Amino acid sequence: MVEIEGYCIDRFEAPNVEGALPLVMESAVSANAWCQERGKRLCTEDEWDTACQGPEALVYPYGNTHEAGRCNDNKTWIAPDEGALNTWPSDEALAEVQALYQAEPSGSRPGCVSAFGVYDMTGNVEEWVVRTKYHVNEYPHVLKGCYWSGCFGGAKPRCGSTNPAHADGFRFYETSFRCCRDAR
Repeated sequence: MVEIEGYCIDRFEAPNVEGALPLVMESAVSANAWCQERGKRLCTEDEWDTACQGPEALVYPYGNTHEAGRCNDNKTWIAPDEGALNTWPSDEALAEVQALYQAEPSGSRPGCVSAFGVYDMTGNVEEWVVRTKYHVNEYPHVLKGCYWSGCFGGAKPRCGSTNPAHADGFRFYETSFRCCRDAR
């Protein structure tokens, strides 16, 4: 973990192991339980944004201008079979996730790191956080950072990219998380 302004954040997406593939098909509920089992918690939206933006409040973890290929955010979107995904954790759903999965091992793009040393905050997988800012739906959790195919609607993932459209039980082939805890 990296300590930043009174809290600690995992360097990598769950399972927080450099070189491991990020977990997906995680809801805010399952993500929170996973973190709690390890003596941690889901990061807040403010904590996540700070870790991504660094001390200079950058637009991207690495600067203020998007650099193609710097993070895993430019893969071709593949239309999912949502009917299959909705049967999670069936064999059919698992096969569909494997067919859609385009995340890369955590930390495999050394240029996709924030000034605080936190990897893959934009692109790769969307990450659940505890909502701390106003969003239209006002669900308790939102998704940050977009994923390997960019953001819904075609934007490039930025530190401020937020998907507030889903309730806590939502899980999808690119939804993941990382954990935080208070500094000791």
